[in-house]
Amino acid sequence: MPTNEQHTNREAVDESKRVLTLVTDPGNQRVLEEWLTAHDQYTLVETTNIAEATFDCCLLDRKQLDEHRSELLKRKEDEQIILPYLLLVPESKHQEIHTRLQNEHPVLWDAIDGLIDMPLTEHRLSEQLETFLRLRDQSIVAYNQRAQLRQIRDQHAGHGVLIADTDGTIEYVNEGFESQSGYTSEEVVGSNPRILKSGEHDEAFYEELWNTITAGDVWDGTVINSRKDGDRYVIEQTIAPVEGPDGEITQFIAVNHEITELRELEESLRQQREQLEVLNRVLRHDIRNDMNVVVAWGEMLEDEVTPTGQEKLDRILRAGRHVVELTNVARDLSEIIHGDGTPDLKPIPLRQILSEELEKRRETFANAEITMADPPDRGTHVLANELLSSVFRNLVNNAVQHNHTAQPKVMITVEEADESVRIRVADNGPGISDDVKESLFREGEKGLESGGTGMGLFLVDSLVESYGGNVWIEDRVESELFDNPDEADPAGAVFIVELRTTAKQDKIDGGRE
Repeated sequence: MPTNEQHTNREAVDESKRVLTLVTDPGNQRVLEEWLTAHDQYTLVETTNIAEATFDCCLLDRKQLDEHRSELLKRKEDEQIILPYLLLVPESKHQEIHTRLQNEHPVLWDAIDGLIDMPLTEHRLSEQLETFLRLRDQSIVAYNQRAQLRQIRDQHAGHGVLIADTDGTIEYVNEGFESQSGYTSEEVVGSNPRILKSGEHDEAFYEELWNTITAGDVWDGTVINSRKDGDRYVIEQTIAPVEGPDGEITQFIAVNHEITELRELEESLRQQREQLEVLNRVLRHDIRNDMNVVVAWGEMLEDEVTPTGQEKLDRILRAGRHVVELTNVARDLSEIIHGDGTPDLKPIPLRQILSEELEKRRETFANAEITMADPPDRGTHVLANELLSSVFRNLVNNAVQHNHTAQPKVMITVEEADESVRIRVADNGPGISDDVKESLFREGEKGLESGGTGMGLFLVDSLVESYGGNVWIEDRVESELFDNPDEADPAGAVFIVELRTTAKQDKIDGGRE
């Protein structure tokens, strides 16, 4: 079987996207084949050997999903980049299949990235394919760049060494120096290092360097040199004086580590980041604003449509609100992805964050009962940042959206300790099986494949981890929810978030000092 890295490297340069079709009905299969082969940007993949197949996206129906369940789940688990699975469903059974998969086969549901209604239309198919293949391309680029950065940082071979006398005349260079500069030892011994000057530094730069080492100190810095062929190369250089028995400086030793490739990659990443930030602004602002307008106009029509039209209007409003929620999660994920890996944590008032976010959730889910018992003290602060509200927004969203009771109920409770606090988000939904609990957050890390927006629980896990906290899932116990015994069905789930309080952080910082 080809390795993940082999799949990734090949896919990163292929313009034609390979689409695997697993469709039972010959007519539907023929329609897909004709459409895919008519478009140059797609290559049709026809095989049932999923483990060995090389593809960028899989189109399949319900029967094929069941038949190839194990291979599809294994392939998804092995991939380190997004690998979209799009399920073809009859339009009349869309909601039924959605609900059954979600409730009865949650592992399969988490592996599906999108549903496409049949009969197919070219516009709908093209739109879905383009969206998910674009996500895969972005995932591949990010994966390869991270791998390249790790490789560059982990390579310690190739350090150049140069030894010069007190006049700056080169006495010795090693093979690493020869490889970096393009000069042989015979060509540079007896010369001055100024032969490497690139013109990128002024005389003050070299004067400061020389004054530092002749004063007996070590100089560290980044230097842009010129190779023998005239090309520029960048090195991290350390120059140290060598003293003789009488304490006088007798030589200088320079150790060079070339970082040209790293600098070029960092510049490429900087440019790509700027481009992605523009795209993110369009997604988070323009699309969000336009969709809010669509939802607002739709809500104004609710009192004017016929009963027949109401169902269609409800579908429009659900889809519009879903898009708005997607932009919220995309915004928060962007903050994590584009961060430097060391979030700036500060004391955040927990009670205020919970109260404000729960009020917003009540407005969003008018039919749900969302309550908080025993709120935290007003003085309780946790170590987090401005994205903390996203943790609770997505946990409540998850509890309501996956709850098909007549009235979804969500109860928030808070348990405070000396150095930490636990926030429990309990619901009266269908619960989560033990095997899914073990993989729920891990699945999100691999491909943002959890339910709801497809990103919510991944975002929760990422944020809580960045805060130095923990999040896990437990079964709900009867005594945890609801005073009415008839409603005390032990079904349901509890998401528990444990966060550090400022007191704990102050104690740690004090110990370090």
